Amino acid sequence: MLKNLFTLLVSALFGLMSYTSTAADTAKISAEEYLKNKDNYQILDVRSPSEFAEGHIEGAINIPHHAIIDEIAKLKGIEKTIVVHCRSGRRAEKAESMMRKNGLTDFIHLDGDMLGWQAKQLPLVKP
Repeated sequence: MLKNLFTLLVSALFGLMSYTSTAADTAKISAEEYLKNKDNYQILDVRSPSEFAEGHIEGAINIPHHAIIDEIAKLKGIEKTIVVHCRSGRRAEKAESMMRKNGLTDFIHLDGDMLGWQAKQLPLVKP
């Protein structure tokens, strides 16, 4: 019984370590690097539709982080490297984790997310 409990705890610990390391270890791209080579990327904005409508990066597609699983086939059909972002990074990390768990690996994270983009006063598509 004690051995089974130990095995369960070790498995849970490794599972937790695996989850946190994969979400945090997503490669990042700076806004400047993205802009220099934007034809090589597809921006994925995982904020809410209302946030997206207030202003977004040109060419971005909007799939809220909670809907990533429903749209995974669409994402797998994208032939460019996907650049994921949200407002501050938390929702993007959740989306990236779901993407990874569903076999999608050709993505990177926009360093600084939307807050960083806006701080640099980079262009946004606005209504």
